[in-house]
Order: sequence, then C-alpha cells, then structure tokens
Amino acid sequence: IAPGMLHGKVLRSPHAHAKILSIDTSRAAKLPGVRAFCTGKDFPGIKFGFLPSTRDQLPMPVDKVRYFGEGVAAVAAEDEDTAEEALDLIKVEYEPLPAVFSIEEALAEGAPLVHDHAKGNVTASNRYHYGDVDKAFKESDYVVENTFRSQRVIPGFIEPHAILASVDAEGKVLFQASKQSPYITWRHFCRAMGLPLSKVRMISYYIGGGFSGKQDPYDLDFAAVKLAQKTGRPVKIVLSQQEVLAAQRMRHSKRIWIKMGAKKDGTLTACDCRAHSEGGGYAAVGALNIDIVGRCLTMPYRLQNIRYEGHRLYTNKPICGAVRGQAQVIGRYAAESIMSQLADEAGFDQLDFRLKNAYRNGDVTCNGSHIYDFNFLGALEKVGKEIGWEQFKKAKQPWRGIGFGAMMHAEGSSRFSGYTSSAAVVKVTEDATITIVHGGTEIGQGIDTVCAQIAGEVLGIPMEDITVAVEDTEYTLLEAGMYASRGTVYAGGAVHAAAEDARRQLAVVAAGMLKVPVEQVEFKNRRVFDNKNPGKGFSLQDVVRKAYYDIGQPVYGRGSWSAPRIDFPDFEGTGLGTHPFAYAAIAQAVEAEIDPETGKTTLVQSVTVDEHGQPVNTMMLDGQLEGGTICEMGQTLSEEMLWDKKGIPLTTNFLEYKMPTVMDAPPQKVFHMLCPSPHGPFGAKGGGEHSTATSLAAIVNAVCAASGNRFNELPVSPLKMLDAIKKKAKGKK
Repeated sequence: IAPGMLHGKVLRSPHAHAKILSIDTSRAAKLPGVRAFCTGKDFPGIKFGFLPSTRDQLPMPVDKVRYFGEGVAAVAAEDEDTAEEALDLIKVEYEPLPAVFSIEEALAEGAPLVHDHAKGNVTASNRYHYGDVDKAFKESDYVVENTFRSQRVIPGFIEPHAILASVDAEGKVLFQASKQSPYITWRHFCRAMGLPLSKVRMISYYIGGGFSGKQDPYDLDFAAVKLAQKTGRPVKIVLSQQEVLAAQRMRHSKRIWIKMGAKKDGTLTACDCRAHSEGGGYAAVGALNIDIVGRCLTMPYRLQNIRYEGHRLYTNKPICGAVRGQAQVIGRYAAESIMSQLADEAGFDQLDFRLKNAYRNGDVTCNGSHIYDFNFLGALEKVGKEIGWEQFKKAKQPWRGIGFGAMMHAEGSSRFSGYTSSAAVVKVTEDATITIVHGGTEIGQGIDTVCAQIAGEVLGIPMEDITVAVEDTEYTLLEAGMYASRGTVYAGGAVHAAAEDARRQLAVVAAGMLKVPVEQVEFKNRRVFDNKNPGKGFSLQDVVRKAYYDIGQPVYGRGSWSAPRIDFPDFEGTGLGTHPFAYAAIAQAVEAEIDPETGKTTLVQSVTVDEHGQPVNTMMLDGQLEGGTICEMGQTLSEEMLWDKKGIPLTTNFLEYKMPTVMDAPPQKVFHMLCPSPHGPFGAKGGGEHSTATSLAAIVNAVCAASGNRFNELPVSPLKMLDAIKKKAKGKK
C-alpha cells in the first residue's frame, strides 16, 4: 500500500478473435471515484517480443483482439469496487472474426490468420538434419513410429500477478512487481513504452512461485504504469486467480510425430521427428520453444542420425510461454515414449536398452557438443537398482508397472547471444558482516540461500552474518534472468568471484597484521589466521576495522560469471556447434499401479538419480527434484486447460483445474552422483528444471507398462484409462 494509492482493473475481451471498432469510456468516467482510463491508443505503438524477428505484441491491442481475456482497457479508481463497477460501464464495440484453436485448425488450408504477416499461422520454424537418416532406417532391424500429443497446462503458482506503479516529479517510473526475471521484463517494458532504461526502476521482492510464468511484461504492468503517469498517483493492480487461469501464460500444447530405429543388438540407429507447437495469440518465447524440442532429441542417448522439423503456430488462445522445463518436458516425453515402444516391440529390456545407448565421457553429440565431467551411465545404473528393477521383473504384479525417463541438460543455455552473464558485489561492513548484491531473483528455488552459502564458505562466516539485497534495477547488477536452471552456476558463480575478490583484499590486510605471506592467510569461523600456525590470528572484525579505520580501505568485492566463449550453434542450418560448456544428467524411475475398476492411477514410488556436479545445498536440490515430479504428475494424470467452441475457458478455478496436492504425492527417493564441474562454484551444476523433463516421461511409461496400453495423448485420466481397458478387453474376446 502506498500513500494516495489508486486501484486498477483491466477490461478483458469476451471474444477469441475480433476487430476492435470503438471503445467508449464516457459513462464510466462519470462514476464517482474513477480517476483515469487507458487503452491501446495511449501507448506509443512499439511492439515487443523475445526476438527482433518475433516482436508482434503491443502493450494493449489497438485494432484487434486475438484471444479471450486479452486486456483492451484499464481503469484506475479510489477503491477496487469502484474500479470493478467502472469496467461494466466501458462500452467496447467488436466485430467477431473466425478463429482457430487447434494445431489442425491453424494449419488447415484457408484458415483464418491470427496475424496477417504469418502465412499458415506459423510463428517460427526449425529444421535440423544430422547424419544420413534415410540410410540408417534402411539398415535398422526394428523401426517404430507414433504420434504424441500434449495438452495446455498452467504454471500453477498460487500468488497471482500483481504490480504497484508510481511516477515521480521527474517522470521516473517505479515498477514494483512479482517478476521472475526482472531484467528481461525491464528491457521489454521500456522498449514498448518508448522509455530509456534509466527512466524505469524495477524492484522484484520475494515471489510466491513463478515456474517461468512471470518472465514478461503483461497488460496489467503497462496499464498500471500508464494510469500512474496519467494521474500522478501510485496505481496497484492485482489479478484474480480466474484472470490468471483464463488468460495468462501456459505451457504450449504439442503434436509430435516421431520415428526411431535400432539394430538387433539394441543400438539406436536413427530418429526422425516432426513437431507442431500451439502457442496462442502472440509469439512470446515460441521460437525458442520449438527449437528446444529438436535439441532434446540429441541427448542423452547416442544417436548420430537425426532429422527434425518443428513449427510453432499462432492460435486464438492465450499466449504460451516458458513453463518450468520449457519444451524439454514434452520433447523428452515423446522421445522416451517411442524408446519404450521400440524396446517392447523388439524385446529389449527397458533399462538395458537405455544403458547400452547412454552417452559417456568423451562422446561427441551429433550436433558437435563434447561430453565431459559427466556420469549419466552411473545415474541410470543407480536408478535401476534403487527402484528394484530386477526384483520387479521376477515378481511382476498385475496392474503395476515401472517406467523410465532420462535427460541431459545443457548448463545455463551457454552464451548464445546478447547479455547472458551475471554480476555481483560483496560489501563487507565495519562489523564484519556482509551484504550481497546480485541480480538473481529469489522465486522460492533458494538462490539467495545458495549465494549466501557460497560467500560464507569463501569468507569463513556463518549465514546469520550475511544479508542478500532484493532485486532492484537501480542498484543490483545486471542479470540475464532466472531460467534454464542457471541460477547457481551464473549468479552463484558471480557471487563466488565477488567473495574471492573481497577475500583477497582482506587477506592483504591480514598478511600485514600477521607478518606472513598472503598465501598463508586462512578464513574460518569468523577468524583470519596463519594456516601454518592456526593459533596465530585475529577476529575477522579486527581485520575489517584495520582496513577501514587504519588504512582507509572500504572492502567491496566485485565479480562476474560468463559461460566460456565457444562455438555458436548454426540455428539456421545444420544446428552444429559446441555450445554447452557442461552437461548435467538425470535418470528417473516411477512405479505406478492402476485400479481397473475406477481407472485411477496411483504412483507407488519414484526414484530420481541426478548428476548435478557438487550440490551446494542438498536439501534444496532434493526439493527441486521432488517438486518436479509432483509438477509433472499433474500434467500426466489430471491437469488440462479446456475451452468451449468459442474459445472461452472452462477451467478457471482450482476446483475444475485438477492440480495434485501433497496427498497425491508418491514416496520419493533422491540420490546424487557427485561429478563436479570445473565451471560452477565449488563444482556445482544447475538442477532446477531437470526432473520435470524426466518425470512426465517416466510416469507415462509406468502407466503404459502397468495397464498394457500405449497412451499417446495427455493427460491419462481415469476415463481414458477405463476406455482403454474396455477396448483391450473387447479385443481379447
């Protein structure tokens, strides 16, 4: 709450596709307590987007709406009730247009175009071809193919989108919002508003869950700032959960055709894949999303012959973005499902088939990436042992099955282009406590805790002596964002470098006090001492005060971290390039049980084995891996966004949208294979998203094994299960 604060509300389109003929706010303006309005015409008309080639969105539409719930106008009033009432008095005249809602409708000949510039409703396309796919299939002993479909799901955070905006006397905007990667939002927002970066200050406090659903600037952000500019007063807008579920970022739905071959000895030979991704009314990160599907095919198994074609499509549904795990989740679901089908049809053991084809250290992927400091094979062996695979096969129970899923993750997306580095400052205060200033955002994943641990380890102080500043574009350092499981490696790496810099400065001071070489100075337990004579030392506070008071030297450590500059991949042609600087691996096995009377699936147990280097905080990494399993349990078994024939959402609350709860979670075991990376702080690799890419695949494969049916469309609901059981029973008769 800010002094003089107004409350804002956004008027949303009741149509999935329509021309905006006029917007009349005159009746609403007469309502007591109403202070200002804004529409698309109040903005400078500058489009924003993830890539220069896909900038297609305005802060608010001017001439056309492209999905139900798109914001067309906003109002600021003295209280929320008045703002809500004013929305009802705004008259918008629309001309409804034909709409497309599915992949098939978007691709149909003569289909309505969501954007006039996008022929065939294609947002972006990717094509990769490695090796000789056709020859490899001809030489294969077994070849299988199938088509897999996934549904739209939401990120699932509980805290809705919210913003408090104000403008000072010099026109500088203060933007306080729940943003997962504030520097991404900051840049896109300033571009679309026609403002220099120096005229917008963004603060992102602790966030009530993000799961990649809070990356971009949204209509409420633009509206709150514009209304604050018009009124000269702070404006706060908080969305309802209904608005979040109906019209905010979701995971793309996909249709993936995939074909895979193998030799009699179980060696994989080739993979051919065509993918279509349905992403809603604007591009957002769609170009990256469809690219990732293809890159998932190159790992974690040895495959030198791969052909991929992918297209991201516009439809008249809400915009899709980068929900946790991005397109890895569905890409690996399709790949692991076809592998399981191939193993079943060829008579291969599911685990042995994967072990035979797993990447090892020293391997080079088909797109030219080198594998090192990597133990995927060990993770697979461990997961098989801990799930009890051999015992399960010997004493298999009816309606029970075990499924496997695996993933390699390219650490931090490497340095593709633009600013992808991290920076930090460690300020040592006079009382020997420290303040860490870095640009990473605490979204519940624990980045602030990890950064504090790293700095504390370097300087020999406990966590209670460390403060981590909130993310503020005015004072914290530039940071590319919290995505791609990059936080510990990038932000943590920058903090590690900054803490080492502060340590070097203090070590010089301490060496003079101890009369020893700098190399002999040790920091531990708030003490600085001679490592060859530990009893000879001073308190850290004494050393800090010596620096400040006697020498006049404030201690500020500075550090940054960037991925090694290595070859860029050829996105436009072959896809070749040694872009990842490191890989992390994960393997998962899930045991499922089916109730043939109700069709309900129960997850009996889950085992996850990761190879994420040296964990900095094992408990938090465990939480990330366990959380990923529960997250994808929902997409596999129950979650699905639904619309009617006019594109109006039907699942706009948590009663209709079926997310799993803690009561549904299976018993989970998590193990870590220690394989330190030379690049991350103390040998760490990223680990936030990986289990989402393995969980869905493992759960689906377990369900298929338990039921004896191959499910190609998500979610595998009880109704779908019962239908499959009945069809199979009829077939047997």
